[in-house]
Amino acid sequence: MKRPVWANLCALVMSCSLAVCISGEASAFTPMEGGEIPSSPLTSAAAMTKSSTEVFESASIGSAWPVASGYVVTNNHVISDSKNIVLMTVLGQEIPAWAVMRDEVNDIALLEVNDSHKLPSALPLANSQSRLGASVFTIGFPRVDVMGKTPKLSNGVVSGVNGLRDDPQSYQTTVPIQPGNSGGPLFNMKGEVVGVVKSMLALRDEAQGNLQILDNVSCALKIDCVQNLLTMLPNRSPVIDTLPSHSDTLETLADRLQASVLIVIAR
Repeated sequence: MKRPVWANLCALVMSCSLAVCISGEASAFTPMEGGEIPSSPLTSAAAMTKSSTEVFESASIGSAWPVASGYVVTNNHVISDSKNIVLMTVLGQEIPAWAVMRDEVNDIALLEVNDSHKLPSALPLANSQSRLGASVFTIGFPRVDVMGKTPKLSNGVVSGVNGLRDDPQSYQTTVPIQPGNSGGPLFNMKGEVVGVVKSMLALRDEAQGNLQILDNVSCALKIDCVQNLLTMLPNRSPVIDTLPSHSDTLETLADRLQASVLIVIAR
């Protein structure tokens, strides 16, 4: 018998393991104390000379993006239990980061960096929810070990305004996603973030334990949850510029937005 399960999209490079998302287990909001930059082998000069395979090997890989206040959004399951977190820009610059707030129930983590001005421009957040059938797309870093570390785009529509088991805080979409897309932004056609890519639907064979990923069925957390979490952090004025939001072609939107999506490397 095959049963549907939601699979997290964090990629463990070189093993390509998928963790099954079990709802209702986790605690609520977890503020992280301190603000020290964690030591990381990826920030050393020697690490900069490593090949891409070595940089990503045995790391949890996801996608992330900054907001105007200088925080960076990703999924909690990408960075949970990690001691070292590094953000990589599309130009290959590595920025050490640490978690300042985690919502394990909704699978969100907010990260901070020592110098917010090293981050790319912030992504604009949508002020209204997307409707059924609305065109959406994501930019992220799926399977960097195979597909490479340049940003990848996939698009689709909002296929359900509620998520798994009618969860009102999530969308179902037809956007194809892969391990490594976790934490990436789900955009509307104005280039505004309407959600955070979180999971994909799979069927588990109870006899053999295998997972069969279903194409074009994915789940994204609505942006309201991120905005609510941001209000729990110290209020501070925008520290980085926010990209403009207006309707355009998919190609133009991709050109405008791709540099603001980051790779998360967590160990």
